[in-house]
Amino acid sequence: MEAHHQLIAAYKQLAIEKKVLPVSRNEIADAAGITIEEFATAFPSLEALQEAVWVQYLRTTLELLENSEEYAQYSVREKMLAYYFTFFEKLETEREFVLLFESKLGVWNYNPTFLSAFKTAFMAFVEELVKEGLESKELAERIMLGSEYAGWHWPQMLFLLNKWVEDKSENHALSDQAIEKAVNLGFDIMGRNVFDSAFDFAKFMIAGH
Repeated sequence: MEAHHQLIAAYKQLAIEKKVLPVSRNEIADAAGITIEEFATAFPSLEALQEAVWVQYLRTTLELLENSEEYAQYSVREKMLAYYFTFFEKLETEREFVLLFESKLGVWNYNPTFLSAFKTAFMAFVEELVKEGLESKELAERIMLGSEYAGWHWPQMLFLLNKWVEDKSENHALSDQAIEKAVNLGFDIMGRNVFDSAFDFAKFMIAGH
């Protein structure tokens, strides 16, 4: 794992120095102080290295949350909000580097290649939150929509990432507002509402007869 960390650190440093994402594996290996063969063993491609960078951001975020006593007491809505605020705080510490990926993003690009592994790990996290929410009744179990709950979150993740990248407001106030509005809307849709109450009442009336 040491080679992984060395390569990720070297990749970031080179990117900041050159103000462009490095494309030479030999240059990255030299900067990391390892051979190209060791690079190939650690990462089969440059794309795999890029994916590892973003997975590291996600893992760091989740580790911070899991080590928080307050987080364990949060509702699933609060956990999702905590995830986004913590994740973007982490990105902010490396904003100069992260912004170099801007050209690889875009409102209509739903599957950026550098986020492939990140998406898999992120969706696993979301699926656990949805499961927790259904068990706690914070989310409503709906036959037609229940299986789609987790899937809604990936477009939301990309929307908020694009919003953060473009945000030039003071202290990223616009990004913070977008997080709160997007997450609250999503959980309002997934939570129990008047239609669920009406459906429950209808079932009760039918059963009563």
